[in-house]
Amino acid sequence: METVTIDHSQVLATSPEGQTASLEVERLVELLSPRPLDAVYPDGLKREFRSGPLTVWVHQTSPRVHRLRWIAEDSPAPFGKGATYRDVTIALPYVIVFAVFASDRRGRPQLTGANECFFRNEPIQSLDDALCYPALLNCSKFAPDKRDRPLSWICTQHLDFEKLQATRDNGERMRCALQALLGCLFETGFNYSSEHHELTSWFSESRGVDPRVATIEAWEEATRAAPLFVLEVPWLPVGLSVRQMVARIAECRAGEYPRVACANDIARLVFNHGKQPKQVRR
Repeated sequence: METVTIDHSQVLATSPEGQTASLEVERLVELLSPRPLDAVYPDGLKREFRSGPLTVWVHQTSPRVHRLRWIAEDSPAPFGKGATYRDVTIALPYVIVFAVFASDRRGRPQLTGANECFFRNEPIQSLDDALCYPALLNCSKFAPDKRDRPLSWICTQHLDFEKLQATRDNGERMRCALQALLGCLFETGFNYSSEHHELTSWFSESRGVDPRVATIEAWEEATRAAPLFVLEVPWLPVGLSVRQMVARIAECRAGEYPRVACANDIARLVFNHGKQPKQVRR
């Protein structure tokens, strides 16, 4: 077992093999409970949650008419290079995105691939407000046995994660990552990839909730008649609130980004983020 010793302002970790590394107490506290970003938050950000190395941004897009690239009815392929698209104009209700970040070995926040999307017919006014599933292609539903997977996963296949990680400033990195994630959601082609690679999409699951969203053509027609109709649609309920969704995300990611629970966990932080001491005072 590793041992951890605090000597004034330094934390010293020693491995069973005798290797040592040190870290400032102030830096260790920051890693255990990261400070809020010294940055300007993006428009639409409703709340930031932190849980150990995880940070979740809850973002809200207000109801509006969107121009989307939707797979054409006569597309020769359901997804991929052979798929063809057409522009559709449809109204969407409040769109709630959970952008999930994790700290890398240097303590810098990086966007993960576990981001989720939901609908609401009213703005978020409480963390206990309920969520609904989004009737969108590219928002995936996984099989019930995949309990550690997102409930409404945003496909980020074409997101350049390496490019996002190149930004040095943490606030700018997170803002750019959120913008890129929203671009993946609203600006890439909507196709039937979820129906082939996951269980299905929430668009396919939601066809029966209201005749006005049963097909994309019906949705376009209803939008032309009265765009705010989307705030009356009984979208499929998730059964979780904003607060409960964040707790679920943290629980599902616990194995990938474990919390600190013992001296061994602290020692790992010191070895990952500290340095080899030239001389240790005892």
